[in-house]
This record gives sequence, C-alpha cells and structure tokens, in this order.
Amino acid sequence: MSANAQDNTKWDLKKCVEYAINNNISVRQADIQARVSSILLKESRLQQIPSLNFSGNHGFQFGRSLDYTTNTYSDANAIYQQFGLNTQVNLFNWNSQRNNIKANDLSSQADEVAVDKAKNDIALNVARQYLLVLLDIEQANVTDIQLKQSQAQLSNTQKQVDAGALPELNAAELAAQVARDSANLMSAQTTIEVDKLTLKGLINLPADAPFDLEVPPVDQIPVDNILEISPAEVFNMAMHTQPQIKVNSLRLDAAQKSYKAAVGRQYPTISAFGQLGSRFFSPYKLTGTELLGIFPNENIYVMNGTEKLPVYSPVTGYTTTKRNFWGLWDGYGAQLKNNFGQSFGIGLSVPIFNGWSARANIERAKMDIRNKELIVEQDTLKLKQDIYTAFNQARGSFQTFNARQKEVATAERSFGLATKRYEIGVMQTIEWLTNQANLYNARINLLIAQFDYVFKMKVLEFYKGQGIKL
Repeated sequence: MSANAQDNTKWDLKKCVEYAINNNISVRQADIQARVSSILLKESRLQQIPSLNFSGNHGFQFGRSLDYTTNTYSDANAIYQQFGLNTQVNLFNWNSQRNNIKANDLSSQADEVAVDKAKNDIALNVARQYLLVLLDIEQANVTDIQLKQSQAQLSNTQKQVDAGALPELNAAELAAQVARDSANLMSAQTTIEVDKLTLKGLINLPADAPFDLEVPPVDQIPVDNILEISPAEVFNMAMHTQPQIKVNSLRLDAAQKSYKAAVGRQYPTISAFGQLGSRFFSPYKLTGTELLGIFPNENIYVMNGTEKLPVYSPVTGYTTTKRNFWGLWDGYGAQLKNNFGQSFGIGLSVPIFNGWSARANIERAKMDIRNKELIVEQDTLKLKQDIYTAFNQARGSFQTFNARQKEVATAERSFGLATKRYEIGVMQTIEWLTNQANLYNARINLLIAQFDYVFKMKVLEFYKGQGIKL
C-alpha cells in the first residue's frame, strides 16, 4: 500500500478505510497477536507426538575418577564422551492435553476475529473523521460564499458612497465584515488541514504525503430511512454480526476448556519412554608390565645331591606410557559398540503434594470463566445501549435536520427581503449584516445537522453488519 501514499488520485472513504486496515498500527498489532495464538496452537498440537532429544558431551577428567572401561576408580587423567537419544510420549492424562489444545484453538479463533474487530473499529473512526473533513470543507464553502456576498455588497455600497447617496459609515461597516469573513475563511481552511492531518494519522499515512479527498455531495450520500428502523431489530442483527460478541463467546468457550484441562492435571499421568546411549573413556597414560629378564632366585634352589642348583624366575616391572593425541582415540568404535545400551518402559506420575498449585490452577480457571461471563454480559449490555443511543441520536438528528432546513428557508427569504430594502436605502447596514449573519449561521447549522444525521445513520448501518460506505 506504500504506493498509494504517492498516488495523486483522490481519496474516497473506501480507499481511506482499505489503506487504514493495511497500515494502521492497532490493526497490525491485532494481526500479530493472532499469529502468536496460531503458533501456540501449533505448539500444543505437536506436543501430542513423542518427543525426541539427542544429547552429547565431551569432557576432561582430572584426579580420581571412574574408568568406564574397567568400571574402577583410578587417579589417571582422561578424556571422555557420552551420547544419548531419548524419547517420551504421554499415553493418558485425563484429556488434559486435549482440552488444552481445544482451549488454544478457541483462543486462536478469538484472536483472528479480534482482527476483524480492530478493522471495524478503525473503519468507524476513519468514517467519522472523513465526514468531519467533508463538513469542514462544506463550512469553508459557505464561509467563502458569505465573503463574496460581503465583498459584492461592499463594492456596490462604496459606489453609492462615492456618489454621495450613502454615508461613509455604511462602507466602513461592510469593510469590517469583509475582514471578519476573510478571517473566518482562513480559520475554516486551517481547520480542514488540521482535521486532514488527524485523518492521515488514523490511516497511518505520512503527514507530508499528497492527500486530496473525494468530496461527494452530502445530500447524495445514501442512508436508510430512520422511520423504518427498529433498534430491537438492529440489536438482533448486531448480536450475529459484531466481531466483539463472537470474540467474547469464543474466549468464554476457551476458558471452559482451560478449566477442564486444569482439572485433568490433578490426576495421575501415564507416559512411555525410551533411551539409547553409549560412552567412550580414554586415559592420557596407560599402565602395564614388561619382562625385565630371567634371573636366579637367591632364596629358592634345588638340591642335586650336595649341589645347590639355582631356580630362575622371570622379573617384571610396571610401565607407564604417555599417549599422543591420536593414540587417545584407539578403540573408539569398539568402546561405543561395547558400551551401547538401551532402555524403555512405562512411567506413572502421581501428583500428591505440589504446594496447592494444581488446585490453585483450577480455582483460577473457575474465576477466569466467571470473568469471561461478566465480559459477555457487560459487552452485550453496552452494545444494546450503544444501539439504542445511536438510534435516538439519529432520530434527534433527523428532527434537527428538518428544523434547520426550515430555518435556512426562512433566513434566505429574510435575507432576500433585507437586501432589497438595503439597496433602496430603507435599511441600515448593521441590520443587513444581522440578516446576513443569521443566514450564515443557519446554513452552518444545517450542514452540521445534516452531516451529524448521516454519520448517526452510518453507525446504525455499521451495527446492522452493512459496513461503512458512502
């Protein structure tokens, strides 16, 4: 959507809403939360399949340590390696895991619907601000018309003053009115730009981006007939179309599943496990014996008559061989093969006492259900109140709009008569200016009432699930 920021085509309400939905920070945050919930759901589902973990370590031993090759202790320094592969899967946990998955699934659905709610909220806010800018533009147009009227009347009066037909005071009073109207026009134009900036902020459009609004005639904006609308029917429609109602329902269902999962966690869990492992051990020095020679033993002899014959015995000594780096790995494969072991079995975990955490989780889950029920009740009451308030406001705006139309018609007739009297010199300038001001105020009030009525009707259409459109 970044290309739209440089697009010189005019922005209508649809384009503003679409840009806001794709770029507004609140909508994007809601979308991120929905993605996080989706990840949590995926994680909980995959926890049903067996876990599989590999472990391995390499280390050095100094001082007295266990020689894994002989299963005896020695003072030899050595290197060692250990490897393991283990798996585990829950077989039965009183549906705690399954209910937890259902709870995460419902929460994920709720967060997805919450994205729609965020889109609806921003669409309604954009429509309100869009109509406010349109009202600003129409008010500026009325102010510009008044300025031109004052300028035209000043020009005519100045000619009569120059001809001596009217006093100079008349021209001075009209000149002051022209100045006031000019100031009012500049103020109205400033209001347009300020409200445009607010609208840009809502849709997250850069403040310096081109932003030319489409200005549809307000009397051509289609609205339903307020006399044909029943607030009770609008409420019934809203209960089936408004995302917040669905979000609350899904989160209540999720809380109920979480409660069931918490209840299941207080009972025994049965799981299956399996392990594979092997190890390698190699000392830096090897100790052994070697033959030093065969020597006569002075203490042992054999008598041959009177002759002593010596007995020869082998003489051995202890040796210590320091191995180089490559020698440390001699017999590596054989050790891993000989030390390879496996185990598998069934495990039972029985929670007996865990600091009341299991029971506390159940109580918290109960309170969460009650809280979600109160949210459902609160938002339902608020929705009904908002709809009836919007209906009464729309009906009041409709009545005000009709009254303002009559006021404008009367003010236009009065101003027309006043202008004729002023031009023939039977009315003071101040009286003519008063009639002009009355007409200006009547037109401004009519615009305010008309735009207010249009917006109130659009709010009712929004609650009926028809979206926001002009």
